[in-house]
Amino acid sequence: MAVKESTPTPEAKKFTEEELKLLKDLQLKIQQSTLQFGQLYLSKIKLEEQEKSLKDYVYSLEQEEIKMAETLSNKYGKGSIDTVTGEFTPIK
Repeated sequence: MAVKESTPTPEAKKFTEEELKLLKDLQLKIQQSTLQFGQLYLSKIKLEEQEKSLKDYVYSLEQEEIKMAETLSNKYGKGSIDTVTGEFTPIK
């Protein structure tokens, strides 16, 4: 049987107070940055939802405008409307 040479176990060493403080500060900064990133991501999701909602609303207004234009065109014919005075000028 072969004899193994034992490797000495390294002794546990302690960080200095300053090194430990720097390490803890760095870990805290990483945690805070991760939290901020999560909050930013949630804000982005909410903003995208608001954007979609606004796009849908604008689209519905455009459809309403098209329907109103068709109704007015059927009633008055083709022409232009002065929305300040309410006057309609037909195209000749």
